[in-house]
Amino acid sequence: MQANNYYAVLQVPEDADPAAIRHTYSVLAHRYHPDAGSGSSPQKFRDATEAYDVLSDPERQHEHDIDLARSRAHSRVRPEPLIPERPTHVQFRHSTFRVEDEIVRLFQMFEDMFRQIW
Repeated sequence: MQANNYYAVLQVPEDADPAAIRHTYSVLAHRYHPDAGSGSSPQKFRDATEAYDVLSDPERQHEHDIDLARSRAHSRVRPEPLIPERPTHVQFRHSTFRVEDEIVRLFQMFEDMFRQIW
């Protein structure tokens, strides 16, 4: 998967046309070029050049879009359930029993008590 979102590197929307990508790259390349003077940043220039190389080639751009969609799908945070899941087993010091079995046992006990009363 791609580590970078090349659209974010070039500061363009994901549906930008090739002309907008080319124009934005040109602006960033002039701004960050190593020979530009005080505002130069060789690393940002390399990042912008790499992003433009990928986004200017339709096949590589398509592959990047697929990788970007996959990485977003895997990075989604699953919301915590509003109602926590009920445990099916309860662990006590010396034994484990099923919650449903214990509920059935309690209902049987109450039923026996009511039968004795009536």
